[in-house]
Amino acid sequence: MIRVILLDVDGTLTRDRNTEALDPEALEAIQEVVGKYVIGLVTGNALIVTQALARYIGLPRGSPLIAENGCVLEYGSVQYELCEDLGLRDVALRLIKAIPGLKPTYQFNCRRFDIALWADKDPRELVEIVNEELRKMGLAGKVRVSHSGYALHLQPASSSKAVAVRRLCEIMGVPCSDVAYIGDSDTDVEVVDVVGYGIAVANAVPELRRRAKIVLPEPSGRGVAYFLRRYLPRLGPSEDRK
Repeated sequence: MIRVILLDVDGTLTRDRNTEALDPEALEAIQEVVGKYVIGLVTGNALIVTQALARYIGLPRGSPLIAENGCVLEYGSVQYELCEDLGLRDVALRLIKAIPGLKPTYQFNCRRFDIALWADKDPRELVEIVNEELRKMGLAGKVRVSHSGYALHLQPASSSKAVAVRRLCEIMGVPCSDVAYIGDSDTDVEVVDVVGYGIAVANAVPELRRRAKIVLPEPSGRGVAYFLRRYLPRLGPSEDRK
């Protein structure tokens, strides 16, 4: 039984993986099921951006929000900090000086634990370059480096979206087996092993498609709409939600 539906944002609620424009069909579908299920967002965005997205998407106040790739959790208007503060903002500034073309994202000053940077380079190449610089700084193994397809992320190695989803389930008192999660990128891969319904949109990265329980026939936002409107009803009517 699905009681909670958690949604990645960039590449999942957007029109595709190359734009930040939200997909209107996905937003309409979400608004159709709000009240029947608990709907939440799980994203690499800063908490303030995640909060704004939730309001404009139409999620009720107090809905579960996981930001900074699992470092910050908000539920019922209570905030939980799940990551150790490693001073990664200063590390990021050192990386910017060391790697030509590396720049802070527009959310840089709104982030505390997970720091997002951008460069016009192949994502996997950029991750390798940054990991090499971190090794020179003596930070190998202490910092998780990932790329969402939109930005490069630096966060404490022990943190992830999966860790935050487990914590959310504990706080809500809901088994993770009753949670559906829809994503598209490498940062979503670990989550599909935690929840009962790990779902990949059609244009998700290969590893996520391989490990997901369900691979949707439509990409990004259209995939989310397909799941909410066509797949979810097959699982039967929802019960009262927490």
